[in-house]
Amino acid sequence: MTDREMLYSGLSNAAWGYFFLHIHFNLGRINILPAFVGYLLLLSAIKKLSGERRDLLLLQSLGALLAAWNLADWLFACLGGELTGIFLPLDLLAAVAGLYFHFQFITDMAALAEAYQPEGGNLAQRLRQNRTVYIVMCTATSIFLHLPIKNEDVRIYVSMGLLVVMLVVVLFIMGELFALRRLFRGPGEQQPET
Repeated sequence: MTDREMLYSGLSNAAWGYFFLHIHFNLGRINILPAFVGYLLLLSAIKKLSGERRDLLLLQSLGALLAAWNLADWLFACLGGELTGIFLPLDLLAAVAGLYFHFQFITDMAALAEAYQPEGGNLAQRLRQNRTVYIVMCTATSIFLHLPIKNEDVRIYVSMGLLVVMLVVVLFIMGELFALRRLFRGPGEQQPET
């Protein structure tokens, strides 16, 4: 596999990783698009992209821990239980670890975009802006979910609002990762007409 193909494949894994992390389809209590698969895809992306962005390798251990945490959470759900909420400090630690991981990962994707985008392109800037919104939304969601709100209607409506904004931001990030991936198409591949 050439360097260009490796980067193309790594960016594909990154974009689809965010899909698995944030798009949920449940059959009963079981998510058929489990988040741990998203982290495994991001770990694969790190391996493939680390030749260009060596500091991505610093995220490998953290990514593996987040994959294990999400696998355990998914297995608990399969067995009818719930891992989150059992021990609040562990939940908060996982949330903070996730925030750091995604902040650094998307920052590295923006740096990669900056190195390869055409002159005058704004892909790196868009990635950084959406990274910031993503981190703020993740933080707000984590805080909100741990607030003792008695009014169920308020909890539902605010949760739905946060969910919609988060979904839009994730779709933007995925779109930007796919746009970055297009920069590494092989010379014989057709660019889609826009």
